[in-house]
Amino acid sequence: MSMSGADHIAYTTNNMKAQIEFYTQVVGYKLVGIFPFHGVDGASHCFLDAGNGFMLSFVQLAGEKVEPVYGVSHSTDVGGPSAGGTVQHIAMSVDSMDEMLALRDRLRSAGYAVFGPLDHGMCQSMYLGSPEGIHLEFATTDGCAPFDPKQWLMQETASELGMSEADMARYVNPQLMESQGGSVPQPPRESAIPPSPIPGPMFDQLGYLSDEQLREAMSFPTPEEA
Repeated sequence: MSMSGADHIAYTTNNMKAQIEFYTQVVGYKLVGIFPFHGVDGASHCFLDAGNGFMLSFVQLAGEKVEPVYGVSHSTDVGGPSAGGTVQHIAMSVDSMDEMLALRDRLRSAGYAVFGPLDHGMCQSMYLGSPEGIHLEFATTDGCAPFDPKQWLMQETASELGMSEADMARYVNPQLMESQGGSVPQPPRESAIPPSPIPGPMFDQLGYLSDEQLREAMSFPTPEEA
């Protein structure tokens, strides 16, 4: 089994227009999709092209807006606390240092303070704040040595976090599993770890259908051109 990298990351937003305004007019990404969020009534979804096939996405839900709580849902800065499972920061890729500095000019011209670039060894990065408290990093490997895991897998750090050498050996070389062609059934309802992105009632109704039945019930064809 091989992986092909990230497809998109999706953030909740209370103001999709403000996010699109920032990422298109300030950063320079192109808006490539905005449409109803599949399977969620009243919600909207957008996609911004961040390059090399990676998309940045925002979801705006209908109804009451939940405001961020700094120190809980958001950290005040990259060194500040927030709850486990929350996003600490997002790093977007830039092709070269020249492109990074051109982007810094664009960001600062729009009134955003930018810190960096800093040399991290594996990459060079710069940082800024963006709408709704998202901590944003732009990084390039331009001018950096090729990434070598032997230099960055530090057992001392892992041990401080409760990971033994045996643990690390398992993490570096995960056990292989031979594909069964998608024939493994869902685990029993009473013991299954639920797919939390899917609302419970929807999963109860649709989660144990066959692939063909689910495809028939939840198919969202490509829109026709306007």
